[in-house]
This record gives sequence, C-alpha cells and structure tokens, in this order.
Amino acid sequence: DKKEKEEAVLEVKGHAGYANHGEDIVCASISTACIMSANLIHKLNLGYNILDLNMKDGYFRIKVKIVDETVSGIIDNLVETLNELSIQYPKHLKLKN
Repeated sequence: DKKEKEEAVLEVKGHAGYANHGEDIVCASISTACIMSANLIHKLNLGYNILDLNMKDGYFRIKVKIVDETVSGIIDNLVETLNELSIQYPKHLKLKN
C-alpha cells in the first residue's frame, strides 16, 4: 500500500493594477517571487517534481509533487511571500484557497 504523493497547485492570474504596465512594482514583485520559486526547484535538481509549469503575461501556474521538505519549503515560502504582498497591497493582490 503505497502512500499517494501530495500535490500542490498555485495559480496567479491577472494584473495588479498598481501602476502602468512596466512600472508596476506589485506585479513585478509577484512575478519575481513566482519565477524565482520555479527556478529554485530546477536549480536544486528537483525539477522532476514539477508536474506542470505555465508562465505567460499575466498568468503563472505551477503544479508540484510534494515529496520532500525542500519542495514543500519552496512552495510554502512562495505562498508566505504572496501573503505578505497581499497584506501590503490589499487592493492589488487577493489570495484564495
């Protein structure tokens, strides 16, 4: 009886609307946090845990297998970072569970 691996999905869509395109620090912060997290998983040779990754203008989605503390920690850190940004800029970033 093998325990099924846990999966996590994080999806970010839309634009923050804090400032004009190219000058929006909220949008840039969100994008940077998401891209850094995906890149870190690859950099640590854990990319095989990424089941799906989709990045385009105004959209980011990552689905990962949570098989160890490292991947779990990276995703938790991303969620905490986005939560902090939503506290600082509540009109420009809304989190849903």
